[in-house]
Amino acid sequence: MKVREEKFTVKSYECRPDGNIKTACLMQYLQEAAALHAEELGFGVDSLNTMNSYWVLSNLRIEINRFPKWNDEITVKTWPSGYNRLIATREFVAKDQNDCELFRAGSQWMVLDKRSNRPKNLLHLDLSLPKTGLKALSEKLVRLEPQDGYSEVDRISVPYSSIDLNGHVNNTEYVRWGIDALRKAFKLEGNIRSMHATYLSEVFEADELNLLLSQNNNGHFYVLARRADEDSNVYVMEISC
Repeated sequence: MKVREEKFTVKSYECRPDGNIKTACLMQYLQEAAALHAEELGFGVDSLNTMNSYWVLSNLRIEINRFPKWNDEITVKTWPSGYNRLIATREFVAKDQNDCELFRAGSQWMVLDKRSNRPKNLLHLDLSLPKTGLKALSEKLVRLEPQDGYSEVDRISVPYSSIDLNGHVNNTEYVRWGIDALRKAFKLEGNIRSMHATYLSEVFEADELNLLLSQNNNGHFYVLARRADEDSNVYVMEISC
């Protein structure tokens, strides 16, 4: 399977006060590279529209060697790496202008039906996906489960600005909300070594979410979002510093 290389230059408005790129913006690079590669391979937005379907990110883990800074040039390599009945996997490796590795990531994706919002059986779709492929991460990507000992720290009313092309909250927004909440509650500072997010259900404009946080003694922080009206889980995130 052909590897896609996408180049990005870090913009000033994508950076934190220390000059490093925001984690949510870094994730946007991965999302864009994946979308462009899917279009190139014939199973992107236009193709899925004909099936009344769309891709959604289900699970993502990023392991970071160094955060790129303002004006750094980044090359993101990405490729699909396998699939089963419900999940297609995709890998990412990013390097800077000096060919030094910045970060790598593994991800899992689902195809949802636009009418029912339910997952489609990938074995029944003609997407020409590879059955297997090289993985970017050394450990198998698994889905996160909620931890014990959460405390509710914030409540979010989903704004229109968080809604993406598919009409729901973009996956990068959840990460932005989680990191903001962790910084407020635990004075989270410095660079993140890894970020893992597992998405459980879609969220739409004006939905109310409760953000719950916890931490352990090993530098790991956890975020859980729940719908305020239904008390059902929306996403789980783990941050390692």
